Amino acid sequence: MTKKLGLVLGSGAARGWAHIGVLRALDEIGTKPDVIAGCSVGALVGGAHLIGALDEFDGWARMLKPLSTLQRFTLKVHRGGFIDTSPAFEAFRDYDQNIEDLSTKFVAVAADLGTGEEIAITKGSVIDAARASSAIPVVFHAVRMEGRWLVDGALANPAPVSGARALGADVVIAVDLNAVPRVLDRFDAPPPSVPAVLPKDEPSPEGVTGAVAKLIDDTRAAIERQFEFAKARANAQPHLFETAYAAADIFQMQLARARAQVDPPDICVQPDMRDAMPTAFDRADEFIAEGYRAMMEQSHVVERLLKS
Repeated sequence: MTKKLGLVLGSGAARGWAHIGVLRALDEIGTKPDVIAGCSVGALVGGAHLIGALDEFDGWARMLKPLSTLQRFTLKVHRGGFIDTSPAFEAFRDYDQNIEDLSTKFVAVAADLGTGEEIAITKGSVIDAARASSAIPVVFHAVRMEGRWLVDGALANPAPVSGARALGADVVIAVDLNAVPRVLDRFDAPPPSVPAVLPKDEPSPEGVTGAVAKLIDDTRAAIERQFEFAKARANAQPHLFETAYAAADIFQMQLARARAQVDPPDICVQPDMRDAMPTAFDRADEFIAEGYRAMMEQSHVVERLLKS
């Protein structure tokens, strides 16, 4: 009996561009998932793949810069959130299909804002499902669907292995972007000390000209300024957005770990995202490459499990 392969694409905001690389790697080794379960950005990338829009989505992601990212959305203070994502999603509306018409089973996970319940979206518009799954509370508008207000699925199940199992997957690959050992590296270590490049009271080496001696002194001073800046930055209180990002990362990391104890995948792919802020949408090239690398590293395990 042929085993069914499930692919779980987890939450992670900008880190989610790594999912594109994962899908590219699976395509390269000739492995097609029978089931895709996505949460938040994972639902976006997984949905784009299934409706045939991954190439365009890939190109769109690679072109994003900090300013152009904001220009893709409508910024306005609204009772539902600061950002209306409708314009960005409408750009892909021509590709849209109903989930039940896809050749691959798909589920997008969202959270019910009223009850906190995990909602598995398995029918209706792929784009609407992805939009609901990625509706970060306060930032993006909640999405109304079947009498519920739905928000980001990361609040309920950041890496929905259970969703893939429920749709019949025998072997599950989970791409975990929340295994970040340090959320904000400037808060996790003592302030750096200034290295002794050339002690100030040490005379310049014999024969060194005045110009070279000045260059050495200037270099020493520049390095000292940089280390003093780093020390001050490490001691500075986190600003509003740093605190919000860190809190979201910590929450998702802990929830993902807890869910993995209950719903462990057969293969866990963890791209190296240690220095990746969740808002780094302009780093698509490197995140996609890292997702590809991490998946290819596990490709032999996938082949072995599917054959066993």
